Amino acid sequence: MGLVVVGEAFFKTGLADFIGGKIIGLLGKTEKGLLLGTGLVAGGLSAFLNDTGSTACLMPIVSSMASKAGVKKSKLLMALAFFASLGGTITLVGTTPHIVANGILKDMGLREFGFFEYTKIGLPLLVCGILYMCFCGTKLLPDKDIEIKGGDRTAEYDTKKMVLVALIFIGVLVAMATSIVPMHIAGVIGAILVVVTGCISLDEAIKAFPTSTIFIVGGIFPLSKALVSSGAAEYLSTPSAVLSNLPPIVLLGAITFLMLLTTQFLMNSSATVLVLPIAIMLCQAAGINPLAGAMSVSVCASGAFVTPFGTAPNLLVWEAGGYSVKDYLKCGFPMLIIFGVVTTALCAVFYL
Repeated sequence: MGLVVVGEAFFKTGLADFIGGKIIGLLGKTEKGLLLGTGLVAGGLSAFLNDTGSTACLMPIVSSMASKAGVKKSKLLMALAFFASLGGTITLVGTTPHIVANGILKDMGLREFGFFEYTKIGLPLLVCGILYMCFCGTKLLPDKDIEIKGGDRTAEYDTKKMVLVALIFIGVLVAMATSIVPMHIAGVIGAILVVVTGCISLDEAIKAFPTSTIFIVGGIFPLSKALVSSGAAEYLSTPSAVLSNLPPIVLLGAITFLMLLTTQFLMNSSATVLVLPIAIMLCQAAGINPLAGAMSVSVCASGAFVTPFGTAPNLLVWEAGGYSVKDYLKCGFPMLIIFGVVTTALCAVFYL
């Protein structure tokens, strides 16, 4: 929650716009250059900040750069949404399911994932996503050019405040990554500093808190514990016990694609709570490292690519890009398969 406030300052001061405009503008002379720049910026921002905010911030920038390069906006906006989702897989704070997964691991007496432990899975996924969209994905999207408005976000573009936010942001990340102070304390200190230094007002900081997310996460932890302590997770995993006799890589692949299927229809945090305890029990029954299944489930919570309502970034670009549900299925399904195969392979390499 502390990082949500720091992220709001990142957007409000104009720092996100500045970084996005410079990098995308530098690379965005062609369609592939625009896609590469968008992938680097959206993925980088979403690794540490809210993916919805990153998408909303970058939509007008991508639109402007596309007009200058003579590229149809419909060829870029779905890619922007996908890159924002992929970026969330790179760090522990990139997406809520990662935090939820750590809570479940702790409840089950297992080791929690480190801040940058996700990077070895998430960064290759982002690279694969950029390559797919550059060479295949855009060919599956329609040719439309719709005017993109800047939305409700207004940035101040105050250079002094931008520098302050950048320094605070870097300080928070270093503190989190090195465990100089506990991660939640570092986030809160960062939130206090962006308010005290005047980067954003107290009212803006309070409004930045996603109240629904606070209640959802607060309710999910006891739900996951109840699934395990009541025996419900074990009961649900019993019909799948036959999977435990499969080769480890095949079992891990089954867990990966089960989660990918589930997250297309359920909110990613809820899907994590449902599937993660089952995945851990299946891994334990098969005698393999339960962290392999846990990492796969946690990362795959961000793999909703085949529907416009699977994630908030997908929903944001749906109307703006003039897409149909069929467009998401056509472009997103190959992305889903690549995501699943790469996740399975990397989790097997690092955890089996």
